Amino acid sequence: MDTFELSQLQDAIVNSAVDAIIVINQRGQICFFSPSAETLFGYSAAECLGHNVRMLMPEPFHSEHDTYLANYVSHGQSAKIIGIGRDVQGKRKDGSVFPMHLSVGEANTDNARYFVGICHDLTAYQASIKAHRRLRSIQDALLEAAVDGIISIDEWGIVQTFNRGAEQLFGYNKQEVIGKNVSMLMTQAHARQHDGYLQNYKSGGPAKIIGIGRDVQARRKDGSVFPMHLSVGESHTEQGRLFVGVCHDLSEFKAVLQRLISAEQRYRDIVQNQKEFICRLSQHSRLTFVNNAFCRQLGQQLFQMLGISILEFIHADERQHVESLLEQLRQATQSQTVSLSVRMLSSDNRIHWVDWTFSSLAGQADAADEIQGVGIDITEQVKAKNHAKFLTSFDALTGLLNREGLTEQFNRRQDAQQRYAVLFIDCHRFRLINEKYGHEFGDLMLIEAAHRLKNLLPEDALACRPGADDYILLLPLTEQSNLLPFVQHLITQYTEPYWLANEKISPSVCVGISIYPDDATDLHILIRQAEAAMFDAKHQGVTLRLYHEDIHNALTRQLEIEQGLRRALEQDKLQVVLQPKYQLTNQSLIGYEALLRWHDSELGTVSPDIFVAVAESVNLGKTLDCWVIKTVLNQIKSWQSMGLQPKPVAINITAKHFSDPALYNFIEAKLSKLGLRADCLQLEITEGVVMDDSPTIQDNLSACRSAGIKVAIDDFGTGYSSLSYLTTLPIDFIKIDRAFIQHLEQGKNLGLVKAMLTMAQALEVAVIAEGIETQQQHELLTELGCEFGQGFFFARPAGLAEIEQSLTQQSDGSV
Repeated sequence: MDTFELSQLQDAIVNSAVDAIIVINQRGQICFFSPSAETLFGYSAAECLGHNVRMLMPEPFHSEHDTYLANYVSHGQSAKIIGIGRDVQGKRKDGSVFPMHLSVGEANTDNARYFVGICHDLTAYQASIKAHRRLRSIQDALLEAAVDGIISIDEWGIVQTFNRGAEQLFGYNKQEVIGKNVSMLMTQAHARQHDGYLQNYKSGGPAKIIGIGRDVQARRKDGSVFPMHLSVGESHTEQGRLFVGVCHDLSEFKAVLQRLISAEQRYRDIVQNQKEFICRLSQHSRLTFVNNAFCRQLGQQLFQMLGISILEFIHADERQHVESLLEQLRQATQSQTVSLSVRMLSSDNRIHWVDWTFSSLAGQADAADEIQGVGIDITEQVKAKNHAKFLTSFDALTGLLNREGLTEQFNRRQDAQQRYAVLFIDCHRFRLINEKYGHEFGDLMLIEAAHRLKNLLPEDALACRPGADDYILLLPLTEQSNLLPFVQHLITQYTEPYWLANEKISPSVCVGISIYPDDATDLHILIRQAEAAMFDAKHQGVTLRLYHEDIHNALTRQLEIEQGLRRALEQDKLQVVLQPKYQLTNQSLIGYEALLRWHDSELGTVSPDIFVAVAESVNLGKTLDCWVIKTVLNQIKSWQSMGLQPKPVAINITAKHFSDPALYNFIEAKLSKLGLRADCLQLEITEGVVMDDSPTIQDNLSACRSAGIKVAIDDFGTGYSSLSYLTTLPIDFIKIDRAFIQHLEQGKNLGLVKAMLTMAQALEVAVIAEGIETQQQHELLTELGCEFGQGFFFARPAGLAEIEQSLTQQSDGSV
């Protein structure tokens, strides 16, 4: 943007600003007066320009302004407002004074200093503050006059107000309570559950008390517990939701009930030793009598239950049904009886199944509107029955459907024309989480993951855990265009960090999707297709893949390679070739890198990049490594037996194998059996392996180095390349990947290669450049200080027979 365009933009901003903008010079004279300033102060710009800015100020600012400005400009004294901003008063042309917020900035040019003031009118704001204070005063008077305790809390349960009635009821003064969690006024049982209830309600769950009212127990400052009726209302304010509770003391009411109980002492002895629950209910379903069995099973004291509605001890999902049946009994003109099984909650929130028989006492003058109940605890019978049923269709760990349950639910769906997306979700590298933290920790993560999935899915979706760390979802489709955004959202939520046992875990997932009925109509086939798409996503390094025919073909090809590779390993059909490595300064041979080659009679020649990747994905990487180690060491022993002196051979070790505790023991056993020195062998690993802070990997590195086996980081620069981890690793070489060497003579990647060499020099680690193909690359790397290299410029990979011939010629002195 040129100077002219910038000036135009500034003019547009200044002239369109809502707040007044005024510019003065260092003598206080007005140099600019914006249109908004004209509106705010009532002056035109012409009336103000050139005049002292104090004309816009009332006393004492009018008289003091020039002195403040002079002190700041001439003597550098601290600014009263410049660069700070404050609330002041302004004066309009008509002499009226008004409140405003003034922010001042300073601008310096070559010849002068200017001060830019931005004035925001606070008149309306202060008027609203006064009105709010008047309303708050009235509200405070009402609260203080109330006999009942009135308490308000915010969305997090923090007390905001606490009236005089509450102080008298709970024994605290308001300063002791405001700002604290309201659970301090609750018994321990209620306090443990309060925050959970509140969060559940805010998330859309059913209200446990808000808008309903119930009888509860409260705790005074002195620790005493008393009964009260709590009614709660909800208010939406600018600061968020507030919940206002009205607390009414039921102590006197409970005392009356206690006296009634004492009067019936002669009847109590008859029923107290019964195993059944026995109770009587008032016309409002409050407990007027309970026997010992009732109290004992629910873990309550007698005084804690009397006067409380029986509905408070019944599961929230069943209260309305029970209340309706009890009301029908009361309305009956003759004695009637109803039987039902309900879930009841003990003091520790455990569920008890109770088979109740309630009878009305209509026609009895001394028991009008009362109901008598007899209940039998059938919890164990219900648990046994439900558990047996549950295990046939559900996963015992997460509560999701198992495969059989998923199939059953899918076959029972009502709308056979409904289209579905079948999602197969796999938690990537979950096995490592189990290995590092333990299976109990992994189970906690699986449970939390299942909980997240259930919360994200619509009601008519189905969720299944078929086993291990996999999940299957059946998602009804209305608009297929909404599918991928929903799945991306699901992946985001699923992979949010997990905090489990004070550990933060950030998992990654792969998701495969098939569509019913587009891809297939059989659920088992759809699941296999979704799983195949998931595996394809994992191989491609992406999180999401839709099933298509190419995936089937690719998986078929992968299966063919896997089977062929197993045969090749069993029948020794693989071939090891060696690529020489050289000292760059004198081109002397320093060693070899072992490379695998495979030609199959049916598949043809298969690239190492392909079959090694397949081997790792099907847990053949370890077998492949062991085959190469055994083959190379046997060949070295054979050459030494012939009197030849081969240079050390470096072998690439797959990622999973290097985290195997048995790796070093295997190598050590082979060396010992063949009588070979450890320095005849070198190992190459990728950056990704050493970045895994696994104790086993560190142990393998240390053991190999201690034995004399040198270790190199292969393909350096293509992965993490972090100086912080290199400084702590016991390694001997880094190998610069061929991608950085190509076109080096044209200057491409030259800076990166220099940086790698400088880093290696600082760490005292040798460097091997891969893929050197031209004389210019060789000379340039030598000039940069690279010590070793390999590539087609020196020699192509050669078979063992060719290497043996070369070693023989060297031994004979013919080379």
